[in-house]
Amino acid sequence: MHRHTLSIGPDYQVYQLRNVARVQVLDWKPDLGYGSISSVLWKMILAVIAVVVAGVAANTATSDAGWVNWVGLAAAVLAVRYLYQAIRIALRRTQWALVLETTGIPIAVITGKQREPVVELHRFIVNSIENPPAHVQTWHIGHLNMVGGDQINQSGEGNKWGKVLNG
Repeated sequence: MHRHTLSIGPDYQVYQLRNVARVQVLDWKPDLGYGSISSVLWKMILAVIAVVVAGVAANTATSDAGWVNWVGLAAAVLAVRYLYQAIRIALRRTQWALVLETTGIPIAVITGKQREPVVELHRFIVNSIENPPAHVQTWHIGHLNMVGGDQINQSGEGNKWGKVLNG
């Protein structure tokens, strides 16, 4: 933190303090890609119903019901899979995000599994905006993830570069 700039992360993304429009702390649960818990539970219920129907059909069939057993086994595997997904959704941990929005398009998000370091960083930034420090201040916090705004990536060997759009 300097009088007019804020540097964040190992890549030292620099933001001018006068361009910071909003700093807020949000809680969120990461998306595991399974959908909502209600949709996973409905899929599990349908799979259990399929297991029951296959079991009843296998017991009442007079001919070779090998395919019914395979359908029942597949439905049982799906039911176990959906149960696993429901447990993972229910037990996922809350993450905390510090969202730093600027007057332009870029936005920075710093996430962590513990609330206190994110809140402390929030207070540090807000206090620095209200009372810019006279000299450079450094504040280190461990185990936070940095997700920046648009990033320009450049390297040697022919100077390949690309723009990564986040948002």
